[in-house]
Amino acid sequence: MRNIAHKLSVARGERPAALLFKNAQLVNVLSAETYPAHVAVDDGRVVGIGNYEEAERVIDLEGRYLAPSFIDGHFHVESSLLTVPEFVRAVAPHGTGTMVIAPHEYANVLGLDGIRYVLESSKNLPIDFFIMLPSCVPATHLETSGARLTADDLRLMIADQRIAGIAELMNYPGVLPGLGKSAGQNRGGKRQSDRRSRTGIGGQEFERLRAGRGSFRPRID
Repeated sequence: MRNIAHKLSVARGERPAALLFKNAQLVNVLSAETYPAHVAVDDGRVVGIGNYEEAERVIDLEGRYLAPSFIDGHFHVESSLLTVPEFVRAVAPHGTGTMVIAPHEYANVLGLDGIRYVLESSKNLPIDFFIMLPSCVPATHLETSGARLTADDLRLMIADQRIAGIAELMNYPGVLPGLGKSAGQNRGGKRQSDRRSRTGIGGQEFERLRAGRGSFRPRID
C-alpha cells in the first residue's frame, strides 16, 4: 500500500481525506448489518468509517445505501465476444467494480501484442482490471496457436503494476511427467489454476500439483 503513514493519519482524523461519503446507510458485508456512517477515502482506498467531517471533496448521500462492489476473481473477457469497454458497460451497472482477468486467448492468437492490447484497453474504465499473465501459450504441445510465449517473453511484462501474477496452468500433459516448464515458475506464490475434474492415471498427481496459494475455478469436462 502506498503512503501508509499518510493514510493512517487520515484514518485518525488528523488530516482531511481526499473524499468523504457522508450520511450513508452502510451495508457491512462482514457483520451483515446496515447502519448510518461516514466513510473516508484517500488515494482510492477506504481508510476509515466514523465521525469524519472534513475532506477535499464531500458527497452527501442523504441516507442512500453504500456497499462494496463485487470482485470477479477469474474471467476471460474474450469469451464474452465483447471488447473490454463494451463488457464494462454491460456489467458495471450490476455492481462489479474489480475484475481479475486472464487474457489467454488474446495471447494465443496475438502473443505479447494481445496482452498489451488488454492492458491498454482496460485503462481508465469504471471497473478496475488486474491482469494475470497466461502461463502456457499454446496451452499444450498438442495445440496450434498464433503465438508461442516463453517465460523470457513474459518477464518483459511482469513489472507492470496491473499484472497481478501468473494465470492458470493448463499444460498438465507436460507437467505430470515433468517435461514442461511454465512461465509460472518465474514468479512463485501468485498464480491461478483451472481446476478440472480428472479421472484415470495422473488424476491424483494433478491434485498434488495444487499445493500453494492460488485460486481455483470449478469446472466439469
